[in-house]
Parts: sequence; C-alpha cells; structure tokens
Amino acid sequence: MAASARDGGRRAYLMGSFHHYPRVTVAVPRALWLCALVVLPGFAGGCQAALPVVIEETSVTAGASPRPALPRTIALMPNAELGVRELVSLGIPFAPGELTDAASLRIVDGEGVEVPAFVKPTLRWHWLDDSVRAVKVQFFADPRQAYGFDTGQPRTKSIGEEPYDRGTRPGKMDAPVPRVIATLDPQWLVHSQIAGPQLAYDGKRAYDRYVDRQWQWARDIAYSGSHGFLFDRPSVIGLQYVRNGRPEFFAEFYNSATFYLSKIKTGGRGGGWPDCTGGWEFDGVNACDTKYSYLTPHLLLVALAGDDTRIDGAIAQHMVDNQVKGGWSAPLGPYKGAGQAWTERHTGLALEHLVSAYELTGSPATKQHIDDLLGWLFDHQQTPPDGDPVTGAWTHSWQAHEGSDYDPATDVRGASPWMGANIVGGLWRAWLVTRDERIPVMLRDFGRYLDQHGFAPDELAGSWRSRCNAGGIVGWYFSSGTAPVEKVVDIQNNEGYGSDAHNPELMMAIAAARHFETDPEWRRKLSLRADQLSRYLNPDCAAVSHTARAFNWQNRNPEFTWLLAH
Repeated sequence: MAASARDGGRRAYLMGSFHHYPRVTVAVPRALWLCALVVLPGFAGGCQAALPVVIEETSVTAGASPRPALPRTIALMPNAELGVRELVSLGIPFAPGELTDAASLRIVDGEGVEVPAFVKPTLRWHWLDDSVRAVKVQFFADPRQAYGFDTGQPRTKSIGEEPYDRGTRPGKMDAPVPRVIATLDPQWLVHSQIAGPQLAYDGKRAYDRYVDRQWQWARDIAYSGSHGFLFDRPSVIGLQYVRNGRPEFFAEFYNSATFYLSKIKTGGRGGGWPDCTGGWEFDGVNACDTKYSYLTPHLLLVALAGDDTRIDGAIAQHMVDNQVKGGWSAPLGPYKGAGQAWTERHTGLALEHLVSAYELTGSPATKQHIDDLLGWLFDHQQTPPDGDPVTGAWTHSWQAHEGSDYDPATDVRGASPWMGANIVGGLWRAWLVTRDERIPVMLRDFGRYLDQHGFAPDELAGSWRSRCNAGGIVGWYFSSGTAPVEKVVDIQNNEGYGSDAHNPELMMAIAAARHFETDPEWRRKLSLRADQLSRYLNPDCAAVSHTARAFNWQNRNPEFTWLLAH
C-alpha cells in the first residue's frame, strides 16, 4: 500500500577573495531629499524626507589604486503607521575577505554618529576563507532619517537582540512584513556576491526593461489558488532586489518568503518517505512532493533581511533529507537508462537546493551529496548508460519524462532544452562553491548540444512561435540528438506551442556554455544563439503572463547578463 501511494505520487510529480582596509568618510548634503513613495501591501504611512548618508570606501592596500567608492547607505521606507523610534532589522552581505570580525561593523546616522546596534554573523564564506558573508543587524531608528554602516573602527555602542517580529506586521496572507523596509544600494549588493556574479540594474538594458514590464503583472499574483509558483518566487524576486535595490521588490520578496516558509512541515519523524518532514503543505500540496521543498528562500532571507527566525537547523536538515531520500519521487541516485523516471527539473532543482543548504550550514554531509550528484550528472552526460550515444545532453526517455508507460519501440530518447536550464542553474551555483572541474565540461557540452539539436529549424519555427516573438527562434519542447525530426515535431505539435516563452531560461544555458567555451568558433556560434534568443526580451513578450510561474521560470538566473558580458 505504501509503495503504491509512493508510485502514484511519483507519477503526479513527473507531470577568489580581495583583502583591504576601508577608509570611511561621511558626507551630509544641506538640503533634504524627497523619497519616492512606493505602494506596499497595507501601507498606511506618508512619504517622509530624509538625509542621505554617503559613506565611501576605498582600498588603501599598499601599491594598489583606490577602487571605486561603494555606497554603504541604509535607506528606510515606511511600511506602516510609524512612530519616531522603530526597530529596524536587516541583513548586510559582504564580499569574500571584506569582514573578518563583526565587532568592527558600526551603524551610523546622517551625521556620522554611531547608533547602538545588535550585530551578529549569520553566514560565512566557509568554502573560501571563512570571512563573514552576511550579518544580522538591528537598531532603533527615526524612520525620517537616513543611516549607513562602516567597518573602519570597532563598534562601541551595542544593544541586545530583539524579537524579529517586533518590527513586523501582517502582510499578504497574514505573513509578516517589515514595518520599516531597510534596503541597501544595488552596487553594494552586487559587489557582495551574495547572489554570485551579477550586473546591477541598468534601465538601458533590454533584460532589465523586460523585467520591469513583467513586474506589472507579477508583483501582485495571489498566493492561493495557483500554488506551483510559490516555492521559488521569493528567491527569484530576491535576486532582482540584489540587482535593483528597490523597496517594492524587497517587500514582495520578504512577504512571499515568510509565507512560503510558514507552510514547511515541522512535525513528523524526519525528512524523506513517508513522513517528509521539511516538505511543503499548502493549497492541496502534499509534503512528499519534494520539488516544493526549497532552501534558497531561507538563505536569501537570512542574507538580505537578517531574518534567521523562520526555520531552524533541524528543519533545514529535514529539507535536505527530503531531496536525498525522496518523497514521492525516487531517492537521488545515478541515471541507469531505459524507462527510468527522470527529469532535468527534479535533478536541477535538487542540486540548487543542496548548494543553498551547504552555503547555509557548511555541512560535510551536504557537500558529499553535492559531489555525488555532480558525479551522477557527469557520468550520465559523458558516458550515457544503456547504449545511449554521447550527445552533450542528459539523454532520457520522453515517455518516462511525462509519466507515461515506457515502450522502447515508440519512445523518443532525448532531452528538454528548457528543463535542462534547471540543471544549468544548479551547476552554475555548484561551480561557485566547489570549483569542481567537471562542471565547465558539462555546461560547455550541453551548450553545444543545444546549438545543434535544441532549436526548431527556421522553416518550421513559425508554426509554434509566439506572436510577440516575430522572427525569433523557438527551442524544442523536447529535443533529440538521435530521433527522426518527425517524432520531435509530433511532440512539439502536442506540447510546444509558445515554447519560446522559455527562451529567457535558454539564455542562461547558452551564456554558461559560452563562458566556459575555449574554441573560438563554438564561442561565436553560442554568441549568435544568445543574440537570437534575446529577441524575446521585448515589452510585448514581457506583457504576456502565461502562468503564475512564468516570472519564476524566466528569471531564475539573471546572471546570464554577467556571463554574456565576460
């Protein structure tokens, strides 16, 4: 009976460091500046004037030229009816090597005067030099004023840690949101590498204009009634906040993160089948549907909001166990071929989930899970089992991919280009923390596969191209390096109309391959593919919502802009 339930659930599921010492100066303009009012859920306050703090930091390393100043401002935005003394909580991330002792971080007001504050490290660059990666900061502030931080001298004024929710109020679906939204400058956030290499927002960039237009429909999607987008919504919006520093992005990131984490199952005997402690339960979702158990929102909540109160270490471990042991889906393990149930989405999201867990905890056991999964992916791609040829894809069964009965006589052996982008995202994240030399090989070879087999020929693409994507290319819904094109076309006719909505995801797959490509001709081909895919990044395509998850699909990896620039 237990096995039957698990099988039924499975079928449902298938559908480098820079050290320096800062010099800090504080400049206070004479005139007040007017803050821009942002409409936030339940906002009841008015726009208030504030003094901007400009804290400049330069390197004084011997023989080195000063690097550009990085803003160390803390901007406050009212998100409730406020008094003149409010608790402010936030996270401040740091690049590798920049902060080794949290006792040297001070909060200062607009006059450069130190403000009593609570500061504690929450994350470390434990895989590099063990310097502080992020700190939790709390202080009492006049929301009408501006504040900043520096690391030039020891902190002399401290307070005790306050309950985080003292500074929150109910937001959407009664999940907590800050009463005062505290944001950092995007230049600082991007420099911190808290989200890996990124480019800061630029209104002249087509991708950033695309996201701005998407945000008009994506920002207020209801949490109930369409649950499939909720598990990665916080992380996707959090990445955009890192790039743009906007309070409305931070507010929705925080609200969706606290709501998502409030639905994590905390009872039971442990992660994995049959209890699936650490799974997600909401809107009819069973905790054993492991794709909804995802630690990246917690990682970003700790790093960007300083909120380490929503789940504890034991629950985080259960969430890891769910992926490794399996819920309805099979436990993580090597792909063995034939009709084995396997999807790029499941594997790629599991890898990213494990990387986030390792970033949070530094657990050697979690690092071993990552190493194991990388090995299985490498073997699957480079020495495919069961007679599948080497194509650069993670070749598997289309029928098993869809949860259908496997028939080798009628099956299509191939790979999903757009679901493969989930593996690419996971591999890139894993590369940042492991530098495993198998990862560049996998990313390069999958990019070559995509260029050769991942896109519909121009003479056929018009049949499935979205109206907004005039003249653009279309990635196959399911591709193959071996099957007759007629079989791929049949799948496309049944499933693939409008599949170019996944072109933004394919930008990441192409960009990552190009980044590691050493052959000039292949690099040229991949650059051309990136240019073709970028035609989709236009206002008309951005205005189409598709599904509640479309914003998440398309924006899981905004670092493709950085990759294409390097």
